[in-house]
Amino acid sequence: MLTTIRYTLASLVRLPEIIIWSLVFPIVLMSVFSMMFGPIDEMANLDPIRIAVVEPEDSPEGEAFDAFIDATSTGDERLFSVVRTASAEEAERVVEDTSGDDDRMVAYVQLQGSIPEVHVAGDLSSQGMELSKAQIVSTVMDEYASKSALLRDMIARDPAMLADPAALQSALEGVDATTQVDVTHNQPKESVRYYFALLGMAALFGGGVSLLAFQRMRPNLSALGARRAIGGLSHGKAVIATFIACWIINFACLAIAYAVMRFAIGIDFGGRDAECLAVTAAASLTAMSLGCAISAIPKVPENGKSGMLTGIVCFASMFAGLYGQPTMQLADAIAASAPWTTWINPAAQIAQAFYSVMYYDSLGPLLTHIAALLVMSAVLLGLSVRSLRRQRYASL
Repeated sequence: MLTTIRYTLASLVRLPEIIIWSLVFPIVLMSVFSMMFGPIDEMANLDPIRIAVVEPEDSPEGEAFDAFIDATSTGDERLFSVVRTASAEEAERVVEDTSGDDDRMVAYVQLQGSIPEVHVAGDLSSQGMELSKAQIVSTVMDEYASKSALLRDMIARDPAMLADPAALQSALEGVDATTQVDVTHNQPKESVRYYFALLGMAALFGGGVSLLAFQRMRPNLSALGARRAIGGLSHGKAVIATFIACWIINFACLAIAYAVMRFAIGIDFGGRDAECLAVTAAASLTAMSLGCAISAIPKVPENGKSGMLTGIVCFASMFAGLYGQPTMQLADAIAASAPWTTWINPAAQIAQAFYSVMYYDSLGPLLTHIAALLVMSAVLLGLSVRSLRRQRYASL
């Protein structure tokens, strides 16, 4: 039996279509996704906003504003990247000079009395990141103006407050109406859904490995199948050995594809690589069972069975959200109205299993999805055995 596994592996790795669909196909698509979604993911991380600031006058208000600008433009989590200028004309010229840059200056700020005035570049688009950055600058300066006015009013009413730093800090801090908490294991990214759906599609396309291998086992279709039929190894053991060999080669290809996604593309699972490989193993088992079940269908030529596998995989991947935003919305709508459809869709279960690894602290959701994949595998293998038992050959 071990010899059968070894020689089946040796014969399968020589077939270019298996390597192309099980290994090259997912890696190429991952590279395409990386080029498409990489800039989008980078936009989610807001860089410091570039602004010009006119140097304030030498006065108490100017010193306070200067300290405020320093506080918001220094440190690892700084909000602004500031260029200081001597006059408003120079600041306007600096802003205009960066109009062609990818990360342009959106405004310059000048202190008038005790009020910071924000001068937004006139050629900003009416939507997008530039307008959002300009609104952030205006909001921050308005907050500074309001707190500065509040502080002056409080001091005018009770000068003794200057001797109580705690009271001043309490007045300036404001009210924290919300608290930021992390509800997921990793930071959510919309683009990861495409990668998970792609892994589901790649795993199911690996069913072509078992489809081809079991077609070659048929005594009436290949000389290898005829020799095996009259060999010393029983038909049941030959089937088991072939299935194990198919699973090994497909799992190895998927593990390499996962490694590319993890280390080259940079999809972080928070150190849960073992759980991801468990999902990959279950996905490969389901794919091999699917290929075996399709191979067992009688009176259908091999090309027809390959077409059936391709159609099933593409149809299942559509409801996993692989083909873009419209199909994602369709898949979500169907899942909301008929949740049972996701439990019979192997591509959706593979994608959801990877979601569980990335976003849940508990292993419960992950084990549920893996169990669903194992049940699918058992059902498909049961149908395969039932169909193969009924096939008889008058002669070889």
